[in-house]
Amino acid sequence: KPQEVVDGNEAKRIIDSEVYKKAMQALADGYQGQWLNSKPEEVEFRERAYMKMQILADFVAEVRTVMETGRMAEEQNENDKVMTHY
Repeated sequence: KPQEVVDGNEAKRIIDSEVYKKAMQALADGYQGQWLNSKPEEVEFRERAYMKMQILADFVAEVRTVMETGRMAEEQNENDKVMTHY
């Protein structure tokens, strides 16, 4: 199998993992709580919490991109196999 397919399957296993889901939710809730519960004068603290939320979202998006790229590569691989039979 092409590496993209292997990586995509691994990304799907990660995304589907209950441990991953719980960890991502705990981090998101924690960062959002820090941001929402900051005092008005805690600008830097609030900015760090916001940045952490953005980085977490970027990480989740990247894992999903790997999964989708693998899915598309697998579909292309299957289509290529079908086309060689004609």
